[in-house]
Amino acid sequence: MSTNSYYIWTIGCQMNKADSERLSSALESLGLEPSLGPSDADVVVLNSCVVRQSAEDKVTGMLTSLKPLKLKDPDRILAVMGCMVGPKTDDLSRRFPQVNVWAQPQNFEPIISTVGLALGVDYEGCLDNLVPGAPTVSTFVPIIHGCDKFCSFCIIPYRRGREVSRTVTDVIHEVELLVQRGVKEVTF
Repeated sequence: MSTNSYYIWTIGCQMNKADSERLSSALESLGLEPSLGPSDADVVVLNSCVVRQSAEDKVTGMLTSLKPLKLKDPDRILAVMGCMVGPKTDDLSRRFPQVNVWAQPQNFEPIISTVGLALGVDYEGCLDNLVPGAPTVSTFVPIIHGCDKFCSFCIIPYRRGREVSRTVTDVIHEVELLVQRGVKEVTF
């Protein structure tokens, strides 16, 4: 990898935006810099949403469009995270062999370890205290992950898991770190 850059394409909800910001922080701690687009990036991450068919179609289309980039540069790392990725990825791997790594929602370790190993850098500790590295004036702070509703049309409980609340102490600590980095508005 020559430029050590990354590009994250996020589709879907504020939870995905928050996850992408946290992954950016970890990638930057590995020494990568953001790029303007996937063709300029050594690491391309698609943060997927599959709550609606149109969102899933966008992710599938983007994966298809990235295949020539991967063929042109086999060292480029292509990762998919978010709700498209369930506990079993055999079918996805068969459909999209160009993808190097699959990561379930809120599980950044597979991506960080793959990138760390490819760069030959120590990635241990990059997942501690993940908050946006360079957040804008406003950002999202998740206070709960998952869902217990199991609506007939929704895949979220199956992909993001059951509801798990963060502790008040954890949320306060994250907000304090964000304020130190210049955030003026937090949406929970």
